Amino acid sequence: MTHQLTPSAMTTWGAKDLPARLLAEQVAKLLNCTKVDVGLLVAAGHLQPLGQPNPNSVKFFSAVELIELLADREWLDAATRTIGQFWKRKNARRGRSRGVKVPGTENELVQLPCTGWIGPSANGHGRKKPQ
Repeated sequence: MTHQLTPSAMTTWGAKDLPARLLAEQVAKLLNCTKVDVGLLVAAGHLQPLGQPNPNSVKFFSAVELIELLADREWLDAATRTIGQFWKRKNARRGRSRGVKVPGTENELVQLPCTGWIGPSANGHGRKKPQ
C-alpha cells in the first residue's frame, strides 16, 4: 500500500460512513461480489483479515486498507481473475459429474458409433444412448 493514497482513502472512508472494521458481507458489498468470493480472496492471499482469526471464526477487515485496494487497478484485476478461475474450475467439475459439455475444458461428450454408448472422450465410460 502506498502512503500517498492513505489521506485519500481516509477521506473516502469518512464520506462513506463505514466502520473501521468490516465484516465479510460488507466487504462483498463494496467489491460487488459474494461472501464466498471474499473467502476465496482471503484463501488466495489477496485480502488479509485483521488479527489472526481462527479458521472458523468471524473475520474483520480494515475499511481503510480495503478502500486503498479498491483504488488499485492491478489488485482488482488479480482478484477478479482469482474469482473467475475458481468458478470456472468448479463449473467444469460440476459439468463432468452431470455429463455436460463445458466450453474450454476437455469435458466433451461423444457418441461412439459402433456401441451406441455416450461417454466422455477421455475414458469412454458413459450411459446407454436413449432410443
